[in-house]
This record gives sequence, structure tokens and C-alpha cells, in this order.
Amino acid sequence: MRLRKMNLRISLPAVVILAVTGLGPAAGERLPQKPAPVEAARQSAQPVSGATRTRTVESACKDGTTIRNVTDRTITYTICPVNKPEALQIRRIAPNAIDCFPAVTALEIEFHEGGKEITYSLDPGKPYAFRYEDESRVGLFLGSHGRSDAADLAPFVPTPGEIVDKMLELAGVTARDIVYDIGCGDGRIVIAAARKYGAHGVGIDLDKAKIDESVANARKAGVEHLVRFICMDATRADVSEATVVTLYLLTESNQLLRPMLEKQLRPGSRIVSHNYAIAGWESRQTVATSVKDEEGKSHSIFVYAR
Repeated sequence: MRLRKMNLRISLPAVVILAVTGLGPAAGERLPQKPAPVEAARQSAQPVSGATRTRTVESACKDGTTIRNVTDRTITYTICPVNKPEALQIRRIAPNAIDCFPAVTALEIEFHEGGKEITYSLDPGKPYAFRYEDESRVGLFLGSHGRSDAADLAPFVPTPGEIVDKMLELAGVTARDIVYDIGCGDGRIVIAAARKYGAHGVGIDLDKAKIDESVANARKAGVEHLVRFICMDATRADVSEATVVTLYLLTESNQLLRPMLEKQLRPGSRIVSHNYAIAGWESRQTVATSVKDEEGKSHSIFVYAR
């Protein structure tokens, strides 16, 4: 799964481009300097207390706009409805915490990173997440969900068909394999493994709509007898029967899953990650290559041996 960007607007003359390998240029426009009312509101705004935040989260999370912090540091930001600077709040979000807001209007969020003031416009009812851009820089990205009972591994972005084929080829998939795709989306990887190689497959995704889509796609491809799909939090999955695991997540998501994969997978299993390496597994890496899709965009593929 690949990270998606929001419309990015920077309020300083120097533009910061928040980019991830495999993505095209960041979309967005530079913000003008903030008008005086916003600056005045920021000066007078008070941090939201823990008790107030708890009540806000409980009342707004069901259908609200959510902001999750998947970094390991507390982040301070200001937020207000667009064109309502008088409603500005100062928020501090701890690691692994989620802030929620009623989905009644678009929001404007601002935080400082690398000495720059960065401002985003958030669509109502969407999930967002603070994530690392690299080893130190933090950005804000579209998330996959705002649930507090499950990890947000990555939003769904489909892997191009030619990249799917190369991932399976590099993993050496055969009819004897059981291919698990963590964050399966529309099921295309396990379906391709079943159709091309006769392999059995299991797709795992938290999104029930994607699971239903995967089941329909498998039936259409005539491989429903070879594959199955499970709707659940992948961090709680049992993947011990897998001989091949495919991933299109994010760097921190791979790190989160690594202990589970190390504990459950049998020796000889292969793990294939699209675009994002698995930190700490350098000695297990057997392939690291770059492949271009039909549009000429480069995709990294990493293969590891358990």
C-alpha cells in the first residue's frame, strides 16, 4: 500500500515537498502568509486539556475527521475550521494517540517541522496520520481509517499489474506455495498468484468493502477455490502457514509487523515488499531491484528469506 498525499500548502516562501519513493510530484499550492486574525487567535488559544480532549474524541470519532500520530514523539499543532480562526485550538498529540473532530466542515491544521510552518487543508470525515518522511522529518498524510482499535498500516493504493507479476516472480512462487497478502485491498496479488501459478492464497484487510471486492474479483477470475479473504487487523493475524508474504505498506508498518513475521514464519519462507524495505533485515535480503510500470514510474521490490 502506498502513501497518499494531501493538498500541501506551505506558508513560508521556501516550499517543502513531502515525497515518497514511487510517487509523482506532490500536489498543492503555497499558502499566503496567515492573516492577522489567525495570528491573533493563535496567540490567545489555550492548549486543550486531557479531559476536554477525551470528551471530544468520544463524541466525534464515529464519523469524524481523525488525526493519528504514528511517530515516536509528541507533536504540537494548531487546528481550526477553515475561515474560522476564532475557533483555533492548540493540540498536543502523543505517540499512538488519535485526535478526532466532528466532520461538519473542512479544517486547517498547522505545525512546525524543520524550522518551517506547514499548513494543510483537511477534508471532513477523512483519516489522517502524522508519519515520518525520513529518519527525522514528520509530515501529515492521508490514512486508511480512524479506528482506535486497529493499527493504521497504510491507505489502499493498488499495485500495478506488472509490478504484481514481478513480485511473484522474484519470490519464486509455485503451486506448492501459500501466499499471504497483508493489506490485500482488492485481492489482486493473491488472485494473480492463484491464476498464474496455481498457488493458494490468503488476503487480509481491515476494510470490509475491500474484502467483499476481493471475494467478487476471485470469483470473476475463477480462483475462488484457491483463495480466501479475512477482514481483520493484520497485526493480530496468524500467518504461520504462509510460505510467501507480500507487503505494500510503509516503513513503520513493516517495522511493526516484523516481530510477528519473525515469530510465525517458517524457515524458507519469503517476504516481498513493494517500495519499502524492512529495517533490520538487511542480512536476510536476497533481492533489491527497481522495476518500471507501464507509465514509466519506478517501483522498488525487496525480497527477504526467513
